[in-house]
Amino acid sequence: MHARVERTPLRTRIREAGGFYQWFNTTLISLAGPAQVGEGKGTPCHRCGAHKVDHALVDGELRCP
Repeated sequence: MHARVERTPLRTRIREAGGFYQWFNTTLISLAGPAQVGEGKGTPCHRCGAHKVDHALVDGELRCP
């Protein structure tokens, strides 16, 4: 049959990683990948395509530049 692979106990792996937070963070990043960081300007306007931060707020409405 299959040979059983001996794994290090979870408690030992957490201690070797430097604590629970470090172990969890390392495990999460290895599964999900690094954070996806964008340019930070937000979503573009559906009418003109410019970023919404470039618009003017007039009487509670966003006006295209």
